Amino acid sequence: MNPRLALVTGGSRGLGRALVTQLQAGGWRVIELSRSAPTADSVRVDLAQPAAVAQALGEVLAGIDPLSVAELLVIHNAGTVQPVGPAANKPVGALIDALNVNLVSGITFLATAMAHFQSCPGRKVVAQITSGAAVRAHAGLSLYSAAKAGMDQFLRVVAAEQARQPHPFRALSIDPGALDTGMQATLRSASPDDYPGAAAFAQRQRDGALGQVADVAAAVLRLLADDTLANGERHHVRTLLA
Repeated sequence: MNPRLALVTGGSRGLGRALVTQLQAGGWRVIELSRSAPTADSVRVDLAQPAAVAQALGEVLAGIDPLSVAELLVIHNAGTVQPVGPAANKPVGALIDALNVNLVSGITFLATAMAHFQSCPGRKVVAQITSGAAVRAHAGLSLYSAAKAGMDQFLRVVAAEQARQPHPFRALSIDPGALDTGMQATLRSASPDDYPGAAAFAQRQRDGALGQVADVAAAVLRLLADDTLANGERHHVRTLLA
């Protein structure tokens, strides 16, 4: 059993794929959860189904002795900006799916991992990839923004709760900044009626102002390895990339 274990959602593309690749290159065993399940250690699951996420992860973890793990990273990276536009204009099912992927499955994923590994005395971190949308109002991104803000607060409370445990997890929210990924492409191509910021995002790409995925992934992992960071709080990769 590899003593360093990482659990990652949404590791099939973009930032998540870069995180998985860099962790594996660093000698970690990585269990990735996504619909496409691209690696040998991937688990195929739809993040829009939180109960299925808990069941799938629980089945995998049942074969792992918590005391065999010396270092654990649990990263909720999966996310969707769809549906873009005012929530009142979208089908209820689309609203539920978005909140499930970005918030409910994130909490389910992290909570399932914490329940299994709470007794592990090694270094343990639960984290989410957050966004500036959690703290700024972007018209058209109400669902994504609400979910990211909810995850931020969930991890603040987790940090307070874990302070009472003999073998606590650290809890962190990491903001990667704007990246040149498929999510950005979705926003750039959105109707101005749904997302008034589309033109500005397109200009940022033309100006070369978007972060490069590999560089940002490396910075995210460096932040997650830093025990001097304030527990439970948001941290931005710009502190390492400036």
